[in-house]
Amino acid sequence: MDLNLEYVSTYKMARAMVAGKEYNSAIPLLKELLDTPRSQISTMDIMFELADCYFHTDQLPESEKLFNQVYELAILRQDHHQQALTLKNIGLIEFRRKRYQLAAYQWHRSLEEADKMEEQDVFLKASILFNLGLVHSKLGNLEDALDYFNGSSALYEGTNSMYEIGHVYMGLGMSYKRLNDLERAVDYSERATAIFEGLNNVLMTIKTKVTSAVLLGEKGHDLEAEQMLLAAIARFRELGQFEEMGMTKVELAKLRLRQQKFRQAEELCHEARSLLPELHLYQAWINRIHGRIAKDRDQREEAIRRLKTAAECFKRMEEVKDWDDTMYELAELYLEAEDHEQAIGILEEIRRYSRQILEERGIAL
Repeated sequence: MDLNLEYVSTYKMARAMVAGKEYNSAIPLLKELLDTPRSQISTMDIMFELADCYFHTDQLPESEKLFNQVYELAILRQDHHQQALTLKNIGLIEFRRKRYQLAAYQWHRSLEEADKMEEQDVFLKASILFNLGLVHSKLGNLEDALDYFNGSSALYEGTNSMYEIGHVYMGLGMSYKRLNDLERAVDYSERATAIFEGLNNVLMTIKTKVTSAVLLGEKGHDLEAEQMLLAAIARFRELGQFEEMGMTKVELAKLRLRQQKFRQAEELCHEARSLLPELHLYQAWINRIHGRIAKDRDQREEAIRRLKTAAECFKRMEEVKDWDDTMYELAELYLEAEDHEQAIGILEEIRRYSRQILEERGIAL
């Protein structure tokens, strides 16, 4: 009895660690439980928790192997809920690997299994639909993305999961932004802000306000956008969220760039650089902003150097669209100088790399 009690208590401790996102600490406990199986706790449950820990510690091959074993056991038990949950997590692995077509395939399978359950799990289905919205947004299928986000929102609205609804509204806002429907984008961003404020989720509220400010700036409401961004910078400073503060400073620098306030944009970029990790998406944006300023000042060599640095960083971060846009700006610089050989070389590189990425992500041309 003592051994059984110790076994159960170890499992509960491991689950508490997982809930507290202490994944590295939970792994040895879960591995110990797997090595000494007992009937009190399902081996499948332990494997699932361990696979989840491996996923969150970027041990993707180990995570995938265990999730596949869990899925096979779930099929034998005809457990549709476990099958749906496991396929959802396998999809997350593919999404992390940026294999978006495969992620979408796994999440569609997950949704099919969820639909077979006698008692529907609203939260599970809503989260799967949200993931499908994300992946279709990544694939450029924006209309499909909106359908999935709306489906997720409709399910969540029948529950008390306001935090999840807020995230869905953020997804809808970004999708409408990419469709250039800025009115709806602002509307959903404001809805998300109201939800997060109601939940007192301070950090997420500030992040959402930054998104709303960026959208307002793109609509030409510069003063309102500026005030919101400055307020967000101040709040991030108070909370010690320096990376978020750096990213927001870059967003304000973009606004200053559009206003042709180049000196202020440069100062903001300089301040942001020290707040961000060396390899970071917004470090690329800092160089891109500097490149555009140099171009406006007819500092051609400096503009080329900055844009090349930005493009290299975008490429390392696998941000294909931003890399593509930056490379086109670079090609335009060479065309303006009538350096056609360099310009053509860049355009060929864009074509070659874009094809490579599409093939890697399983998108047929």
